Amino acid sequence: MEPCSFPSYQEAEQRLGWLRELAVSLQQARAAVLSSDPRRLALETARQRELCAALGQSPGLGSCTAEQRWNSLLRETIELEIQVFRLNREYGALLARAQRTVKIFCRVLANSQATYLPPEPEPSSSHWSTED
Repeated sequence: MEPCSFPSYQEAEQRLGWLRELAVSLQQARAAVLSSDPRRLALETARQRELCAALGQSPGLGSCTAEQRWNSLLRETIELEIQVFRLNREYGALLARAQRTVKIFCRVLANSQATYLPPEPEPSSSHWSTED
């Protein structure tokens, strides 16, 4: 059996939309049968044909079994989890490096306090009162 390629996100999302529409159409067709509405049944049957044709044209899924699709999705999920783990570790290392840099600047700033004296306090307003 040939390998099954999983569709892109947009293709999978579109396929899911068609499946949802098909489910609604099947429910409406069932209601049309129960209410003896042949016109509505014909409309839903035509819609189901369109949706089935669209689903049959979906790339990468025509010859795939459910097991192949599941395995493909599982494999892609595992690959993404590994990638996220690696990126998270790299990001953590980058943050640790940035934190070390900030600590260095804080130490430099703390050590330079002896070099630069704080400004003299301004005289309080009570010394300038007019009562003297």
